[in-house]
Amino acid sequence: MLSVLQPLLFVLLVLLLAFCKTIVAVNRLPSSAFAVPGDATYDYVVVGGGTAGLTVAARLAASGASVGVIEAGGAYELDNGNYSVVPGYAFTEPALAPVEFFPPRPLIDWSLVSQPLTGAAGRRIHYAAGKTLGGSSALNTMAYHRATKGAYQRWASLVGSTAYTWDSLFPYFFKSTKLTPPNFAKRNTPNATFTYDKAAFCTTGPNCGPLQVSYAQWVDPTNTWFAVALKFIGLATSSVGFNSGSLSGGAYTTGTIDPTHATRSSSETSYLRWAIANTGLMVHYRTQALKILFTSGKATGVSVVTEGFPYTLTAKKEVIVSAGVFHSPQLLMVSGIGPQAKLTSLGIPVISNLPGVGQNLQDQIFFAVQNGLTSASTASILADPAQQAVALQQYLNNTSGPYTSAGGYIAFEKLPAASRANFSARTTSLLAALPADMPEIEYLAGGFPGNATAGITTTGDLSATLLAPFSRGSVTISSLSMLDSPAIDLGWLKDAADAEVAVAAFKRLRQAWSAPGLSPVKVGLESRPGAAVQTDAQILQWIRENAIQIWHASSTNAMGMNATAGGVVDKTCKVFGVTGLRVVDISVFPFALPGHPQATVYALAEKIAADIIAGR
Repeated sequence: MLSVLQPLLFVLLVLLLAFCKTIVAVNRLPSSAFAVPGDATYDYVVVGGGTAGLTVAARLAASGASVGVIEAGGAYELDNGNYSVVPGYAFTEPALAPVEFFPPRPLIDWSLVSQPLTGAAGRRIHYAAGKTLGGSSALNTMAYHRATKGAYQRWASLVGSTAYTWDSLFPYFFKSTKLTPPNFAKRNTPNATFTYDKAAFCTTGPNCGPLQVSYAQWVDPTNTWFAVALKFIGLATSSVGFNSGSLSGGAYTTGTIDPTHATRSSSETSYLRWAIANTGLMVHYRTQALKILFTSGKATGVSVVTEGFPYTLTAKKEVIVSAGVFHSPQLLMVSGIGPQAKLTSLGIPVISNLPGVGQNLQDQIFFAVQNGLTSASTASILADPAQQAVALQQYLNNTSGPYTSAGGYIAFEKLPAASRANFSARTTSLLAALPADMPEIEYLAGGFPGNATAGITTTGDLSATLLAPFSRGSVTISSLSMLDSPAIDLGWLKDAADAEVAVAAFKRLRQAWSAPGLSPVKVGLESRPGAAVQTDAQILQWIRENAIQIWHASSTNAMGMNATAGGVVDKTCKVFGVTGLRVVDISVFPFALPGHPQATVYALAEKIAADIIAGR
């Protein structure tokens, strides 16, 4: 019996050791940086210790200002352990379950559930959002890349500021990161080598930022086959990668992983730890912001509660809201900033009538086509106890192997002419108005353990994401309390143009699966959705019933030139109609940027911190 249990006991021991390393790392944070609950005064009070909030807070604290950060959660290393720390667990994170009934992770996730989605078969969706130091940078799958030059030019044009062009934002991308070049020896996959733009990042020296960016030290074997499939439909591998203002074709992605010990690099491990070591920044953690306080139209502080104990944090200069796409508009509304009719109906005194607060929600969704494969994948390897034990040894002894990686091969495109032939005139016009270099679809490759008895090692999963949704959702409130969840309408597939694009993208997935180059590893017929789904109507209905979010919701406090056109903040993220208040997070994006947004969130936070320090 003991011999049978030994492999399992070994795995458990290694996991325990890894977790203990995490606890030690967290405990190195000096307790003097974590505030004792009670009234306090700072130059700046930052609501939200997430991706943007910790970036802004660290830079302001480095300028000599006193900064207090309010964070509702704690330390994810302790509250979520290896699920958040070890890259290989990213896609098995229970908090990411996108279904109405999900395994709760209340210490690190807000447990938000949407309203029924009228455009997606009436489903209610759990939408993971980081409730922890690091915010969603502690929960995401760590993909790091930038949007296109045309997308940033569109941003600049919409808000009337050249500060959002590619050339203007690039110094902030550069300033926020440090890239470790790819270690091809550890990747150990000859057909997965590549070139990239080495000028896109800082790699050495004092000018590099605290956020660690790297190429994975492991390549999922199945992803190399998906690269073949995507090349078959015309998506050649990019020679420069996805960090130079272009998203075209395929590439192995960079990720926010510190390759030194192959762990997640979040805003907590990067900006916060740096700030704690070098500034006087203070953190009020496990503390809920309840309401922004105003005096004569100026934000002067925040009412908060820590474990039932209420108090006030006063801001001598500004309050900066970085609570995310759902909670930032909620906090504005309960504090008196938002659509007048809604606030009045709840008895909230109106401080600034801003109809755009909570509106314009844009959420990118994706769906997949699956087929059996004989190739090994990260998931199939880690599902085998014997191989898992080897992988753990690789991870702990050599920072290599499946546990070191969270990403792989992705690709972007504007749909080709043949895919657009049946689009309506309206859909064609809407797509034509997008920047010429802005892709419409992102393709993601993945795999799950297959049915070994059927000769299937991996269930291959090739998915398509709608990058420029025309459907709009909203966030609103049903009570005066931040302790109640906001009401979220994700708006999926409400617009007919999204439906047309989704069907065309689905057909592209099937074209990729038909690539002759997959014949050495492809097994049997399409397993999902299968041959019964053929007509456009059947495809669309299947998408409505099965599409999920890629956790990139944005634009609920959109940046604009004025409030009349639906804007909530100006070009420096100042909230219209009041003073001393800014919103700095993904909610201020004027539209959904193509691809994964965290790189731009970090750059935006760097830019606004620089604006504040310069007095803008």
